Amino acid sequence: MPSSVTGVIQDLERVLLTPAQISARVDAMAARLNAELAGRVVTVVALMDGGLFFVADLLRKLELPVRLHTLSASSYQGGTSTTGEVKVNWPADFDLRDQDVLLLDDILDTGLTLSAISEHLLTLQPASLRTCVLLSKRRQRLREVPLDDAGFEIDDEFVVGYGMDYMGRFRNLPCIGILNPNSPS
Repeated sequence: MPSSVTGVIQDLERVLLTPAQISARVDAMAARLNAELAGRVVTVVALMDGGLFFVADLLRKLELPVRLHTLSASSYQGGTSTTGEVKVNWPADFDLRDQDVLLLDDILDTGLTLSAISEHLLTLQPASLRTCVLLSKRRQRLREVPLDDAGFEIDDEFVVGYGMDYMGRFRNLPCIGILNPNSPS
């Protein structure tokens, strides 16, 4: 591992998921999607920025024709807890009518973001809508959201790495970890 990343990993209280664990689970998720969606063209709606690494790794393993749309959506705006308000930048020409849609996100936490996105996508009349996340927190949701697949179920802790950040930092970590409360931000 490059020394610059090693230095950042020292900011973690502990590593929750190693790069090998993440890679194996993403492989398994892709294999399931390849089997279940075989023969279809899939329209992927990916939530960024936290989902960047997960989406890139998963899409490279899909053996299906894929259309990709990325959305910027968040209910955090820089902190470690939700603001309760979901902000989404919807494209003007977003048409999903009669398409098989796969909604991808990094983490299911409160349910606010995924439920808001799912509800809107359903108004666009897709043929089907599947929702997959890399991480699902064990916690009470503020809004329930149908979830078809989760890579890992984790405790209700704030995580960083593999695309997820704290104040714009730690996205580049190859692992997922719990931030040391004493590390500089």
